[in-house]
Amino acid sequence: MFCIDVGEFAAADEVIARIETDKVTVDILATHSGVITKYFAEEGDVVEVGADFAEVDTDAKAGTAAPAQAEAPKAAPVETASTPAPVVKQETAP
Repeated sequence: MFCIDVGEFAAADEVIARIETDKVTVDILATHSGVITKYFAEEGDVVEVGADFAEVDTDAKAGTAAPAQAEAPKAAPVETASTPAPVVKQETAP
């Protein structure tokens, strides 16, 4: 569960996310003050202990965060038939 969204400011040592299991809940803290620019995991993903979790823009100051921009939609893959569909010929009565 993310406590701070991408594009929002986080102070050093502030809880930015919580990882929950059936046995334990772990708070993930910001290591530096700045604006969260990216998370490297999605909710429901399995993460390794010690792996990078978030990217923080340390040059940004509180209250100066630009709103997060939505990603452009990705084009859907084009499906092609591997074999042509059979042609059905209808005959009409004379």
